[in-house]
Amino acid sequence: MEKMDKEMINVLMIEDNPGDARLIREMLAETGFSSVALTHSQTFSNGLDFLRNNPCDVTLLDFGLPDSSGLDSIEAIRKHIPAIPIVVLTGLDDEETAISTLHLGAQDYLVKGKIDGDLLARSLRYAIERKNIEGELQRHREFLMELVEERTGELQKSNEDLQAANELLVKVFSNVHVLIAYMDTEFNFIRVNNKYAEADGRAPEFFVGKNHFELYPDEENEAIFKKVVETGEPFFVRAKPFVYPGHTDRGTSFWDWSLKPVKDVEGRITGLVLSLIEVTENIMLYSELMRSEHLASIGRLAAGVAHEVNNPINGIINYAQMLLKLCADKSKEHDIACRIIREGDRIAGIVRSLLSFARGDRAEKKCVHISEILSDSLALTETQVRKDGIKLGIDMPPDLPMIFANPQQIEQVFLNLISNACYALNRQFSGMHDDKILSISAEQVTVNGSQWVQIIFHDRGTGIPEEIRDKIMDPFFTTKPGSDGTGLGLSISHGIISDHKGFLKIETVRGAYTKAIINLPIHGDPSSKI
Repeated sequence: MEKMDKEMINVLMIEDNPGDARLIREMLAETGFSSVALTHSQTFSNGLDFLRNNPCDVTLLDFGLPDSSGLDSIEAIRKHIPAIPIVVLTGLDDEETAISTLHLGAQDYLVKGKIDGDLLARSLRYAIERKNIEGELQRHREFLMELVEERTGELQKSNEDLQAANELLVKVFSNVHVLIAYMDTEFNFIRVNNKYAEADGRAPEFFVGKNHFELYPDEENEAIFKKVVETGEPFFVRAKPFVYPGHTDRGTSFWDWSLKPVKDVEGRITGLVLSLIEVTENIMLYSELMRSEHLASIGRLAAGVAHEVNNPINGIINYAQMLLKLCADKSKEHDIACRIIREGDRIAGIVRSLLSFARGDRAEKKCVHISEILSDSLALTETQVRKDGIKLGIDMPPDLPMIFANPQQIEQVFLNLISNACYALNRQFSGMHDDKILSISAEQVTVNGSQWVQIIFHDRGTGIPEEIRDKIMDPFFTTKPGSDGTGLGLSISHGIISDHKGFLKIETVRGAYTKAIINLPIHGDPSSKI
């Protein structure tokens, strides 16, 4: 305020009464308000022109002017010179008018005859200061508005970038080949991607709100989920087997899967992300590779063993035959010689199988009907099959296409599968039984666009325990007693079928049945492949 007292204040007084103007000048002089340059205008129009063309700090405005009156004068000044502070000085003592002038922008409302010099001076100073503050506030308001507009633009740009990033994330989430599910800490689904839903044959919306373990009950997996929530540590496992509940026909698949906790800024776990990648095909290929390497290793060993055993066993058989000729019929010595020859022949048969396995015989192939090979196989086995009380069921359409094969090798496969089926049936049923049946059927099928002849050997025997199913193709693995099996039959059979560009598959349920399914390509079908 002291600074304002020392600076010259330019005051325009718009007053049509010269006496009132002189009185106001004297009142200001008496207060010691000497640093005032007072300009007097008797009309509103002259006063407005002065304000347009000269610097002025404050205006003293009378309401009763000859060319303007009342609130119109304030509105005109505010319109043309909005920055000038206005103090109304009038003889009208009316509270409503005073309030109206303040609403229109006047800084003060003074009534003639009710003021003195000090009050007038103070009102002028306050009017200037308030106007300055209003101007400063206006500048700050404008600055803030510019800042708000700038920030709004930045936020809008950020929102657009965020929306674009979110759209990209949704596209990636929906189309990535990995199965992804997001769920809360109670394992209720919040969202799944398309691949996750497709794997179960459902729409993504189906999963929202449903509990993971109500859809896929598994105590072991549930314990893993709970541990991740409790510890905050992610979990990862490779090639974990999985069977779809209610869809055992889909078989066992293998998955790499990880479970990671989602945490907020304070480190609290708010959800879980489950990601799955099916590796069933990789596991099967790896298993086949390992089996092939194992077969190759066993084959080399088998060749060496076969050659080492073959000569002495032939010698034993020859000497036994010589002894047989020297012995009387039905004598004890004759019986022993026969047993030696019989067991020697069995060993020789094993040696021949070993050599066949080791060499992987590539005998000549030709066009042949599968029914002819089966007839030759049954000619060798049917008597023993019926002797064991096993019923044979043959379903072999006469119009089956021909295959390109080595008949002796395919016959070897059939003999092995018939032998295995009979063994399983005899173990399941010691005597005659209505279910002691071996069914052999064939048909033309299409698999992956290729044409095949499919042969199925179906017995209702003991089946194969789950824990050894992955070993049944391994060489020398057998569940039969030592005198009944060598463990080479299925290994050799698998090799023969693979050599014919077909495949051999075993389906089994323990205590119920076993199906040995062979697919061999139809002769002349160029699309047939392994």
